Amino acid sequence: MKALVLSGGGMFGAWQAGAWAALAAEFAPDLIVGASVGSLNGYAIACGATPERLREMWLDSQVASFARLESNLENLANRYRPKIDYAVVVTDLLRMKPKVYRGDQVTWKHLAASCAVPLVLPQVRLDGRWCSDGGLLNPLPVYAAVDLGATEILALQALPEIPSALLKPFVKLFRATFGVHPPLHSGVRLKLIEPGATLGSLSDAVTFRRGNIERWLEQGFADAQKTFPLPFGLRDNGR
Repeated sequence: MKALVLSGGGMFGAWQAGAWAALAAEFAPDLIVGASVGSLNGYAIACGATPERLREMWLDSQVASFARLESNLENLANRYRPKIDYAVVVTDLLRMKPKVYRGDQVTWKHLAASCAVPLVLPQVRLDGRWCSDGGLLNPLPVYAAVDLGATEILALQALPEIPSALLKPFVKLFRATFGVHPPLHSGVRLKLIEPGATLGSLSDAVTFRRGNIERWLEQGFADAQKTFPLPFGLRDNGR
């Protein structure tokens, strides 16, 4: 089974949209798995959004900014349902474990929970439990795709490093203690695509600026184009 996996990264999700514009004609996933902003890109793609439509969404400040996130998600989930098998990752805060919701289980609240960056966005209750950002324990949920049966995975990692020298050591310590980093199963093929250059600062990652969005869309497209053809090799996800 082929899977597209999309990482967290806040506004850097625009880079994913640019990369997908270059990849959509080359890779047809059977499953899409997303965490944090990757859950939103993944949901839109699973519902049939074309690369052009995804680009338009990112360039629209009313859609892409955090200011109207909940209402936008409710509208998105009520109007559109996935045509491709779709799964979203959230973090159970009490157990500090990832939880995966799939298919008809997914509502706008699950998308909101996956995007609930601590101290930035409200945390969300699902099934009576407080849930947080799906990328909290690992920004790129390749492990979730593997657990769901994927054997050929294309992963778009918009956040390979925390864009803050101050926060980076704390995040590394947190993920070393609580993070989810299983080795890649034998026989699973992974193609990982990351930004070829730093996307921006922590402020850039949480603030809508049209100039940044345009730049990241272009950079994502260029970074993905460098991967043609798509050579899938055995890789340890290592994150």
